[in-house]
Amino acid sequence: MRKKLKVLAALWLAITALVVAAGCGSSGSDGDGDGTASAGTSQGAFPVTLTNKFGTTTIKAAPKRVIALSLEEDTLATLGITPIAYAKDGYGAASDYPWLKGKMDLSKSTALEASGDLNLEQIAALHPDLILATNLYNLADYYDRLSRIAPTVGYTEDAGIATWQENSTLIGKAVGREADVKTAIAATQKIIEGVKADLPGLAGKTFSYSFYYEPGGLAVIDDPETVSVQLYSDLGLRLAPGVTANVKDRSLSMEKLDALDADFMLIGYATDALKTEMNANKLFTDIPAVKAGRVLQVDAFTAGAVNNPTILNIPWQLDQLRPTLSKVSSAS
Repeated sequence: MRKKLKVLAALWLAITALVVAAGCGSSGSDGDGDGTASAGTSQGAFPVTLTNKFGTTTIKAAPKRVIALSLEEDTLATLGITPIAYAKDGYGAASDYPWLKGKMDLSKSTALEASGDLNLEQIAALHPDLILATNLYNLADYYDRLSRIAPTVGYTEDAGIATWQENSTLIGKAVGREADVKTAIAATQKIIEGVKADLPGLAGKTFSYSFYYEPGGLAVIDDPETVSVQLYSDLGLRLAPGVTANVKDRSLSMEKLDALDADFMLIGYATDALKTEMNANKLFTDIPAVKAGRVLQVDAFTAGAVNNPTILNIPWQLDQLRPTLSKVSSAS
């Protein structure tokens, strides 16, 4: 069962990855950005040796040419480090993530295809001195070859298991900036705690989170421990009992849409057409949360951010979610 859940988690990530960066940084032709830390910051001691699922990685000196293969640019942005390359979405969108605007300029960085097969020759040609793949689902297929190009930092257990705090801490260690990352983590945690304090009525309320990726295809989070819903647990919410009772291996039949009912209901759509289809379904519109306006329907970009929380996209997420969360908090 655990293995199947991980496979489904990877599938969901792959689905949202095709559109999650509908605002991802532009693709530079040279990849000659500089990953040097910003002035006024202190570097940790090197060499640094990190353990991952596939062995150990030793980083001999402070890296200057960093490649981010699984959203590590968000943590790097808090350190003033711009990667020379980063993972793009399948459509090659040309603008920055909204939470990176004003914090990182990726115009001179190379956008790499990472949702399918990695182009190892392209990666090698960029001459990286560090490759970050802390949440790359197909890393097992590439770790040995990536490690021959440059020290490669992978996950310690499995992709999609570590919290955003754990991933950021790992990245901070790899670039010699663990203390600075600790400060950045505390800043994001303070924002979460602020929302929780402002909306005390969320405590004990229920939530559901689903993604409609194709006609009749609904993926629903059914594991309260998954990193995808960590933020909601931090706010005091708990998984809806209807989900626990009816969703099996993240799958729910369309005949049981009422199982999604919760005090706070979030649903993402792969396309606008799927959203239109769902809202024409009486089984959906009759759900109490939908009738009461306690449902938040989001596009694939936002759904992707929710499914892959990071140190920088969490404050952005909360801005998107807050109006509906406020309604949930004030409801009796």
